[in-house]
Amino acid sequence: MEPSSSPAVPAPSSPPCAEGILAPPAWVWELLGRDARRLAAADIALEVFHGGGFRLASLRVPSVRELGRTALQAAVTDAYHRLEAALHGLHPVRWWNHIPGIHDPMGDGQDLYMVFNAGRYEALAAWLGKESFDTRVASASGVGHEGRDLVIHCLASDRPGRAVDNPRQIAPYRYSRRYGRLPPCFARATVIHPSARNPLVLVGGTASIVGEASVHLGDLKRQAEETLVNLAVLLRAAGGDPSAEITDRTGALAAFRELRVYDPVPARRDELRALLEEAFPSVRQIEWVRADLCRRELLVEIEGLAELATIGA
Repeated sequence: MEPSSSPAVPAPSSPPCAEGILAPPAWVWELLGRDARRLAAADIALEVFHGGGFRLASLRVPSVRELGRTALQAAVTDAYHRLEAALHGLHPVRWWNHIPGIHDPMGDGQDLYMVFNAGRYEALAAWLGKESFDTRVASASGVGHEGRDLVIHCLASDRPGRAVDNPRQIAPYRYSRRYGRLPPCFARATVIHPSARNPLVLVGGTASIVGEASVHLGDLKRQAEETLVNLAVLLRAAGGDPSAEITDRTGALAAFRELRVYDPVPARRDELRALLEEAFPSVRQIEWVRADLCRRELLVEIEGLAELATIGA
């Protein structure tokens, strides 16, 4: 049964999360629009907002950091199924996963992120079908925090999005077992078509990865530069250019309107700030979030929102 609407409760000016660090970006509320409303949900850990042809479902799973490997994987799978039910047939276009203790060891060479990925993979395989990952899986971010709870946000649309791969990288759901028994499951970006707006590119967490390997270990500046190349190539791919090479990233990066940067070492933020403010001339502001990244060796991860019509213009 569809959750009932609560017309007297408008969408908040900030995302429904006690800690701002665990919230989705503010541009999500712009998509939902001023008339977005909270929908009543039977699950007190679940909040659902609907408006503008979009739905945001946010779920908090308490104390997952205290679970063993089998229980944690089952909890993640269950969380994704609960969010599937909350979307009522709408199409996921963007995920944010805030994972406590992302690097905690879980035995047999696995860390908590690998166990999270196994649970996510099982849920999405049942939901979407593995044979549909190339076209139906949505873009995502998965970062760590120092709390105890797993917080997941899913933005869904009444229209399907278009999954986009980066030609310089292996699709995450095809990663080797080096990155876990079951791989991460997300697209690099998703193209959506909001009403009365240019098509938008929802860019997932992007880092200094080529193929499936982290590159430029220990070098923040070179990792940032590699990340910028990945972002530019990804936006070109969203616009229909499948080339893995790019001679000038300026035009592609100018399509970004919103940007969120995850950095595990805020003391080095000034180095990044100078580089990124020059690289993204059309971004209104850069949101900075201190977070542990999915791999210890990565020093920066960038996500954002871009306008498809302006890529390369």
